[in-house]
This record gives sequence, C-alpha cells and structure tokens, in this order.
Amino acid sequence: MPAFFLTFLAVAMAMLAGRDAVRVARLKASLGWTGPLLATVLLAAAAGAGLASWIADSIAPLIRDSFKPVVVAIALGLAGAEVLLRDPPAPPREPTRSMGAITLVLLLGMVTDASGFIILSLALATNAPLFAAAGGALGAVTVLTGAIVAGDDWHLLPLRAIRLVIGSLLLVAAVLIVSLGWH
Repeated sequence: MPAFFLTFLAVAMAMLAGRDAVRVARLKASLGWTGPLLATVLLAAAAGAGLASWIADSIAPLIRDSFKPVVVAIALGLAGAEVLLRDPPAPPREPTRSMGAITLVLLLGMVTDASGFIILSLALATNAPLFAAAGGALGAVTVLTGAIVAGDDWHLLPLRAIRLVIGSLLLVAAVLIVSLGWH
C-alpha cells in the first residue's frame, strides 16, 4: 500500500504544479465541456499510469535493488526541475474540439512528464506496479478534475508560488533519498 499512497501524493503534487492542469482548465473554460473532458482525463490517466507501470515492470529485472532508490531520486529530481523550469503552455489560439487529440496530448503528457517518471520510478522501487499505477492515476484524476471544475478560475490560484514550493519539495526529496537511501 505504500506504493499507492506515495505515488498518489507525488503525482498529485506534480500535476498540481504542472502543465496539464493548466491545459485542462483552459480547455474547460474555452470549450465549456465537462463530461467529455472528464472522460478524456479518466482515460488518459488510466492509460498513462498503466503504460508507465508496465514499462517499470518490464525493466525491473534489469535494475539491481541497491540502485532503485537512485532511480526514484532521479525521477523526483527531474520532476522537480520540470516543475521549476517549464512554464505553463501558452493559451491556444483555437483550442481543438477533437476528443482524440485532447486524449493523445494528455496521455503523452502523463507518460513523458513528471508524473510518468514518478509512477515508473515508484513502481520500480516498491515492486508494486499495479498499486503505483492506481495511485498515480488517482492522483492525476483528482487534480485534473479540480482543474475541470475550476475552469477559468484555475488561474486565480497562486500557480507560480505553487510551482516554486512543489518543485523545491521534489528536489529536496530527491536529495534526501540519495543521501539517506543509497549506500
């Protein structure tokens, strides 16, 4: 169960400070969709988390147990750097109305952004890929649903301060894991 809880917290933090929540809030504000956008978020989160944990399960035999904390630290460090260094995307001039395109963008973001690395690394470190996938998917869905509900009001949050705090916390966690967990 630690895999579920840790992945839920880490992915929710990365999503809260990340680009996908801003993207989803803008889509909700411009398109006005709630149901279809929520279905897209659920599908992308489940597929992205499942893919990340499947990759982790596939490469787990290649990584020695003594190096798994380093993999987690690298993933958290990359997630922290991404949150700190990458600004939210610019508002699109003409947001797409294609649910397929929106799903693909969210799925690719889930797999290649901070959340995907976090799910992959925690699935590796805990040897519980299903729990890590479930926690990651639920963390993503929780934050992205909040962004859908907030819509245009999402931008009223102190997003820059949230990014600074969460990015710093992820970097500190990476340093602590390396200094305490790797011998």
